[in-house]
Amino acid sequence: MEIEKSFELTYAPELVWDALADVHLVAECLPGASIIGDLGQDRYKGRFAVKLGPLAAAFEGEVAVERHPDERAGTVSGKGIDKGSSSRASGTLRYRIVPGDLPGRARVKVVCELALAGALAQFGKAAVIREIANRITTDFARNLETRLAAATTSTGIAPSAGAAPNSNAIGTAAPAPFDAGRFAWSMLKSRVLAFLRALFGRSGGQKSKGA
Repeated sequence: MEIEKSFELTYAPELVWDALADVHLVAECLPGASIIGDLGQDRYKGRFAVKLGPLAAAFEGEVAVERHPDERAGTVSGKGIDKGSSSRASGTLRYRIVPGDLPGRARVKVVCELALAGALAQFGKAAVIREIANRITTDFARNLETRLAAATTSTGIAPSAGAAPNSNAIGTAAPAPFDAGRFAWSMLKSRVLAFLRALFGRSGGQKSKGA
């Protein structure tokens, strides 16, 4: 599945580009994500935890980062496994930073390709994944804006005109799983119920045969 998103920040493209060079800062801004190891050569061990209603998954695996300064573009690729369900996820995210609609602003364009396999794949309805992507993008943009504001306060670099104050702070504690919310769960619920009915139906049939 391919998902395209974009968002605008109230800081210049060069400042946003420099901020995205810090993979730990990026992970701190991405809800549910964390860097848990440095493997060298722009490779890291990462974790992403997500919660949809009563369902929860935590994917752990490797992340590789490539950056192309001349184009202010980069690629982040990774794959991981949720040990609880033995599900696997892989993806590639390509981003490019361009001037925003107003002077002094940056627009970040993102194209993400995702693949999900295993037990959780049957719940990966396209509309659910797109809704999760929308929420993650919104939260990431807000968090990055906050971090840029904090980093530039001491240097006297101000956001461009029209910037709105943001009171959301980034904590230092281990990140909580990204909560996709009730909307995504309501869309997913029918599939979960169908899966459970099929599962228990098979189990009942097997018991009857063995009786």
